[in-house]
Amino acid sequence: MTIESRDVINLFENWILDADTKLNEMDLVKNIKTYLESQHPEICGKCTPCRDGVVRLERLLDKYVDGTATLDTLSELEQITYNLRASRCSVGLDIGKNMEVVLENNYHTLYKPVKKY
Repeated sequence: MTIESRDVINLFENWILDADTKLNEMDLVKNIKTYLESQHPEICGKCTPCRDGVVRLERLLDKYVDGTATLDTLSELEQITYNLRASRCSVGLDIGKNMEVVLENNYHTLYKPVKKY
């Protein structure tokens, strides 16, 4: 694990554990994407949930950035996060755990741009 990766992980863990943090949708998505990108060097590539799931999560978050996210996008984010918990290594398990916390604590922020009413 690189020093830069550790710094990003520490910042991310502090951020997701801070219940008083109020971020708008774009800041939330940018922070998640930065975290996921920092994990690329750590991914071993031996299992599909981590190897393909992290890249797919980034593509789904891009839909939030460009305004094309739907309820299906949010549903797929949840499903991939759940699948990451089946990773063989601690990197995938940690990413899955962190993403679960983000989804639980910020569901309203991710749901707001995709609701139909």
